[in-house]
Amino acid sequence: MTPEDFAARTYDYIIVGGGTAGLALAARLTEDPTVTVGVIEAGGRHVDAPGVTIPGMAGSTLGNPSFDWAFMTIPQKHANNRPIYQPRGKGLGGSSMINFLGYHRASAREYDALEALGNTGWNWKELLKYFKKAIEPKHGADYGLSVPDTQMHGTSGPIVKAYSNHFDALHLPLIEALETLGVPKNPEPDNGHPVGTSTLFCSVDSRNATRSYAGNAYYEPSAGRLNLAVLTESIASRILFRQDATPLIATGVEFLNADKVYTVSANKEVILCAGAFQSPQLLELSGIGNKEVLGKHGIETLVDLPAVGENLQDHPYVYLIYEIDSKHETVDLVREPEWMAKQVELYKTREGFLSSAATAVSSFLPAKAFATEEQMRRWKETALKCVETAPKGLKKQLQLQLEWFHDPSSGEAELIPFPGFFAASGLQPMPQSRYSSMVCAVMHPLSRGSVHVSSKDPKAPPAIDPNYFSNPVDMEVLLATVKFALKLYETSPIKDSVIGRIAPTAKDCASDEALVEYIKNGCGCVYHPLGTASMLPREDGGVVDPELRVYGTANVRVVDASILPMELAAHIQATVYAVAEKAADIIKQNNK
Repeated sequence: MTPEDFAARTYDYIIVGGGTAGLALAARLTEDPTVTVGVIEAGGRHVDAPGVTIPGMAGSTLGNPSFDWAFMTIPQKHANNRPIYQPRGKGLGGSSMINFLGYHRASAREYDALEALGNTGWNWKELLKYFKKAIEPKHGADYGLSVPDTQMHGTSGPIVKAYSNHFDALHLPLIEALETLGVPKNPEPDNGHPVGTSTLFCSVDSRNATRSYAGNAYYEPSAGRLNLAVLTESIASRILFRQDATPLIATGVEFLNADKVYTVSANKEVILCAGAFQSPQLLELSGIGNKEVLGKHGIETLVDLPAVGENLQDHPYVYLIYEIDSKHETVDLVREPEWMAKQVELYKTREGFLSSAATAVSSFLPAKAFATEEQMRRWKETALKCVETAPKGLKKQLQLQLEWFHDPSSGEAELIPFPGFFAASGLQPMPQSRYSSMVCAVMHPLSRGSVHVSSKDPKAPPAIDPNYFSNPVDMEVLLATVKFALKLYETSPIKDSVIGRIAPTAKDCASDEALVEYIKNGCGCVYHPLGTASMLPREDGGVVDPELRVYGTANVRVVDASILPMELAAHIQATVYAVAEKAADIIKQNNK
């Protein structure tokens, strides 16, 4: 479809962002043939790209401007002034197209917290319906893994999830070593109680060993619908409003294609699904946000909504790398042409390394697993000082997070093993060597950041400031998690495969102060940004109400991870699909 053809039509709903949430929402809304939907996506259509479809190539598109916005933060004050990479999917499917395939849920208490913060109807029981609606599991029975319980898992959703087709040699030793350290196995982490070590589902269709994502699962089966139009390679520049109405009524969207300006009209609603960085950016470009931020960039304020772009959260991490016995088959073998050629042949029959996600296990740790009672008491004392001075809405969030610190059923840190050399470290592996890496991440950071327009130009990247470690408790939690992971590699049976530690070095481990410097110099994030258009009461720092409608507007909604007000102990793609599924039902009901 040409931009001229797209702009010539009027749609009931215009969706900005053809990503994880946007395509799921578009597919559900156009189930009604009387409803018309237009989707504007800045990227292209990558449905046949090997780096997207082949599970073993997950991560290979990161940094590629055809697939990834590849944002960078502003220099992070508490991480030695380092800018930190922030990938976001660019193309039909969004970040579900470029992520590392992990597919699971947070705890029931975290979803119930959405309702406790003022969002009626947003709770575990309600969202479970939508988790199930989005998914169809395929069971890897050959590996002795638990059969999915239909009370907890769907049976016919668009997204297919499955266990990996193969597991690396250290999969079981890691699980056994964690058990030795008091972290139990959890065979069913999707039942609302994810704490422990689990073999995770991945968003992979095991029937054909391909990634299952919004592009091929929601969009492609719907692409032939006459009531759905999708325009790619086009950047939304602002929402258009009737300014004589209170609240504001959106009439359409202005967009750019090849630097030419177009406008397209909406009869009913404009829905932002551009993600936690770009949905707030588009609100601000449209005149909705903090009037001081808007004024700085010469943007007229239509709705003074100071919370737009605030409350940014993500999971900060740092890595460990160990050299292990060369007898183990790891991702490091991709550097050896003969082995890789063999894998390419195996993939033709949907077997081998390329047929599955590289990482198939994760461990969610309660604070008591990696911290002493004295440490937890000290963290709580430090955090309470922040609570006392926090705004009312943030105070409610922090109080919930402090309760979770002492709860043995709350995951406060995650360990993500990776069977190979962690390339994002910037270090160089030795030829012919084999490695095991571990990502250590904080699940409920107390720090809050922001994302705002950096310019009136819609093509300019937003100014992203996660403000990592601005609350010192986050650093203390990550430090304790790293020390636990160091201990893990000294525990049988995993230690029997270890040759030596590459990172952190002995010098880095000489003291807590040295380890903190190691974290500051090497930290990143797990690519789960949220919170920047929070679903909260307006007086508590909210941007959208429980029907996801932007305050001060009659017909603008946000449907993506930015509406989630608190970080989850989970990889968030399953939750984003559930948000989109629930949003579709809300909109359909409103339409009636």
